[in-house]
Amino acid sequence: GISADKILPYGLPRLDNYLDKNRMQEIKEKLYNTYSYLKENKIIIFAPTFRGRGQEKAYYPYEVLDLNKIYELCKKQGYIFIIKMHPFVRKQIIIPEEFQDRIIDFSGYSDINDLLYVADILITDYSSNIYDFSLLKKPILFYTFDLDRYQLINKVHRSLREYAPGKICMNIDELINAIENQDFEIEKLEKFVQE
Repeated sequence: GISADKILPYGLPRLDNYLDKNRMQEIKEKLYNTYSYLKENKIIIFAPTFRGRGQEKAYYPYEVLDLNKIYELCKKQGYIFIIKMHPFVRKQIIIPEEFQDRIIDFSGYSDINDLLYVADILITDYSSNIYDFSLLKKPILFYTFDLDRYQLINKVHRSLREYAPGKICMNIDELINAIENQDFEIEKLEKFVQE
């Protein structure tokens, strides 16, 4: 019931930083100086949303991540796999010591946008971080092992199958294959950014 002349279409203020190339470069350099391995490797950011109802019951089913397969992929192709869980998820993932040179939990890092600046690939699911990352025009993969159930329970307004700006992977093998074969369905990203 609000007339159009009473609405100011400013977009999302958090995206403004993506237009400031100097600021982005400063943040990247700061990260590279603190974590040199971010500069020396290709970076995958795994940043899904939480499961459960609200902040008190938020969790992520870590068992859907096959750390053996992820580590082998990273070792073979020169990736670092950064895990950045939603702030509501309190239980940390346990990364075996032998994987910690390639799989690193950055969940305690305060600003995901800083990490997105240095990422080569984003893996997410139903998170709004796709809007931020899509501005960088880099590949996005969707790891949605629970797609139909999630969309039913959470009553999403648009099906991920309709608007996902990247390849949808329903299991860990599809996800690994997509990365190995550079099968990102990048044409979906180009369309998403234009809309």
